[in-house]
Amino acid sequence: FFELLKLESGHICSENDEVNHQSYRLNLNPCQGNIIYGEVETFQRDILEEEFNNNKKIFGKRYAKRHKCLIVDEVDNMCLDRARHVLYLSHEIEILTTETKDADDMSNSIDKISKFKGKSVENNNIYIPKYLHKFVKYKLKRWVDSAFQARIMTEDDHFVLNIPKTDGQNNQKQKTIIVLDKDTGVKQYSILWSHGLAQFLELKYRGKLPVESLKAVFISNKGLFQRYKSCLYDLTGTLGSENSQSFLSDLYYVKFADLSTSK
Repeated sequence: FFELLKLESGHICSENDEVNHQSYRLNLNPCQGNIIYGEVETFQRDILEEEFNNNKKIFGKRYAKRHKCLIVDEVDNMCLDRARHVLYLSHEIEILTTETKDADDMSNSIDKISKFKGKSVENNNIYIPKYLHKFVKYKLKRWVDSAFQARIMTEDDHFVLNIPKTDGQNNQKQKTIIVLDKDTGVKQYSILWSHGLAQFLELKYRGKLPVESLKAVFISNKGLFQRYKSCLYDLTGTLGSENSQSFLSDLYYVKFADLSTSK
């Protein structure tokens, strides 16, 4: 079928980024097409690195000039709960490397600890550089909340301890926190909890406190899908209600058509 239509295909699912990036630069004739399979977050990362890193050219001139379409398998990824997912490119905050109750009790404890730690920073009992005081004050309550959340989160329910794909070929393979999709049980290697939650879980289960990162640039699932405008196509076997279709039509300006089952 691909040969008949003069199509070539590739994927960006390899653990090696260079291998993935070759899929964008296949040596095709002008009349041919290029189909690339991959996960949403991988496409997002490549787009951000291409657009915000002047030294990194991923797609190449040929890819940039071609007419592009996006086909989304499972429209659930375009709905509100998934569309708000955001992929970030970030950098570490090196200066910050040093540092089960019911809902009401937990909330009160978070407020008390946040106020206590905030005053400790203001009185220099805990040393924080002055240029980070506003940042720490803004984030402190969220950090404390994340610490309590980490206490009640359990392995094999909210996350698993596994080796990241990027470390699969390293000699020293170290397990880390991998987020689990609660609906499907799929390991989400590219997702990292924010506001210190990932760091507290690492401390709890691995005895290490990694550096929290600041988000430099980002793109949401919704932002990626809307880039393709009239060239966005998707498939679903579950979203057939009038409300669901109306929501997706308003959000992405798409139309719906029924495909009959094969018999």
